[in-house]
Amino acid sequence: MAIATASAACAVFLLLGMLVYRAVAASTAVQFDELLQQQAALALRYADHEYREGEAVVPLRPSRAGSMPFDMITEISTRSGEVLYRSPGAPAGAFQVGPGAGCTNLSVSGVSWRACSARSASTPLAIRIAEPLGYRDALLSRTLRAVALPLLLALVLLTALIGVVTQRAFRPVRRLAADLAGRSAGDLSPLNTAEMPVETHALGVALNGLLSRHGEVLLRERRFTADAAHELRTPLAALRVQAQVLARAGTGADMRSALEKLQTNIDRTTHLMSQLLALARLEPGSGPTPGQGTEAQPVVDLVLEDLAGAAREKQVVIRTAGCHHCLPGSPEMLYLLLRNLLENSIRNVSVRGHVALDVTAAERCVVLSVSDDGPGIPCAERERVFERFYRLPGSAAGGSGLGLSIVGRIVELLGGSIELSSPAAGTGLLVTVTLPECARAGCAGPDECVPSTPRASA
Repeated sequence: MAIATASAACAVFLLLGMLVYRAVAASTAVQFDELLQQQAALALRYADHEYREGEAVVPLRPSRAGSMPFDMITEISTRSGEVLYRSPGAPAGAFQVGPGAGCTNLSVSGVSWRACSARSASTPLAIRIAEPLGYRDALLSRTLRAVALPLLLALVLLTALIGVVTQRAFRPVRRLAADLAGRSAGDLSPLNTAEMPVETHALGVALNGLLSRHGEVLLRERRFTADAAHELRTPLAALRVQAQVLARAGTGADMRSALEKLQTNIDRTTHLMSQLLALARLEPGSGPTPGQGTEAQPVVDLVLEDLAGAAREKQVVIRTAGCHHCLPGSPEMLYLLLRNLLENSIRNVSVRGHVALDVTAAERCVVLSVSDDGPGIPCAERERVFERFYRLPGSAAGGSGLGLSIVGRIVELLGGSIELSSPAAGTGLLVTVTLPECARAGCAGPDECVPSTPRASA
């Protein structure tokens, strides 16, 4: 940071030096030209007077023979080109007055000169005064050296001050970094922001928020791992028992019975693993892409195809309506939502039961209703069924206790709400999921729909 700031200061000072050089050079050139023109006008006025008096035309201060390096050269002539006076040592014809007036640059014998001309209005005289440009360059160099030295000292002082100020300004950040570096991997305790200076207080508050969220994620992962290990222990033990029974089976009938039970337990364990993986994919950060929408009909068809075997086994009739609507979210999330809702209903209804799926459009919302004629869920238990691995006491239906937990998590990610109630007939279960209207249908956003909290009603 200090190096970058010092580099920027150097660049600014370099630019400032260039601008000062150009300004001083331009101002010096103008002042020298004005001085030459004044001297030319003064010498011309004197020469006019001498010319009208009939005396010899000589400059005000005749130059000595052998011009000094910075001496000026004067040349007086008539308009016809007759030279009346030329400074001693000046090359012949090198500074002859042209037809015009003003200042121009000349090069004589490898030396650069600046010459200014003037013409008399009352006499045929013209004068040109020239001086070497080296004199101007030397004076300009001395001026710039006098200006550059304070600038260089100011730059050095500014760089030192930048280093000191930057070091002091980042001292709280270094203390904060040392505090974090000295912590163990599991230490997620909040930072003491009360003693932090103003410069790092906002950073400390943001880090505390991050540590808190990270702690919640770790707690969920630990709880999920513990729950998964506990739930997998039972089916794995059952698989081991079934394998032992199969090994001791003496007849073909006993072997077939043991194989059927082993296959059933394998299916249950596979289903549990699938739900655990689905639940893991629905952790924070797995939300849908904003504005994403999916047609309901293809997803419903896929779910019905996958559940056809389970429905056929219990002779369950599944009715669907309104599946032409567009639903928010990705096809994968909607598949998990609909599959778990319908699978839960199929598992809990009796043989030849009925399950219905209705999709309707409300004001800026889409409502999914799944109803069945099963035993339903008591009002006192409707809040707890969204907890992981929770099963209704005395429930004869199998399951892992994850179906409605997955449904609740998906509804939360989609920004909707879920409600458990009893159908109008008074028996069974009615699950009502309210989701924001699909963006492709002109939804103004999930904030205009009901909040994403599971609710239960009688």
